[in-house]
Amino acid sequence: MGARRARPDFVPAVLSAGEDFLLLEHVAHGPLEDTAACGAAAGRALAEIHGVSFDSAGFLGPDLAVAAPFADCVGALRSYVASVLDRLARALRGELGERVTAFLDAHEGALRERASAAVLLHGDFKASNLHWLPSGELLVLDWEFAYAGPMLMDVGQLLRWRPGAEFVAAFAGAYRAHAPLADDFERWAAAFDLFNLVGLLEGVEPSSRRAIEIRGRILQTIQQDR
Repeated sequence: MGARRARPDFVPAVLSAGEDFLLLEHVAHGPLEDTAACGAAAGRALAEIHGVSFDSAGFLGPDLAVAAPFADCVGALRSYVASVLDRLARALRGELGERVTAFLDAHEGALRERASAAVLLHGDFKASNLHWLPSGELLVLDWEFAYAGPMLMDVGQLLRWRPGAEFVAAFAGAYRAHAPLADDFERWAAAFDLFNLVGLLEGVEPSSRRAIEIRGRILQTIQQDR
């Protein structure tokens, strides 16, 4: 279950390494901005990442092959959400758990239809992990959550940032130049991101600002899809 397609040519040089650290060369960069140029760079970069495909979704081993495959990808994601909801404090779980479960029950068929063949997922493709290079390319950091799964998982994390229409349009155009992307991708990327958002609630203080923001985003996604 190894990966197909070669990795990108650019990899920062390793200056030093040990059992618990890795020191790479410095790469000049700036924050990702809400512009068409950055949207296009994000689309090109994510399409290149997703160009690495696998025979099955699952967790990757040190050789970047799928070491722990998911027999049923959507089923595995649902089991993960259910386990997280079970562990949440009652004050945080409350009605939220029922509404998330009801949403996933109602849309399971559609999610399965839109779960693409397994590709390399960054797993944390949010704006703070994406940086703008002087060359007009995207620097993608923090790969510790990478795994194989449906491409909309990464797209949902990017759009959670709520970039403007020009960014989204440029992202879609650049992505489609290299890989398919459905017309209604924004809706279903938000739906797939529910799996990520529920996971972010684990270990969070129920009254914290972070918990309130994540819960609000989850409920907004569910309400908008009625």
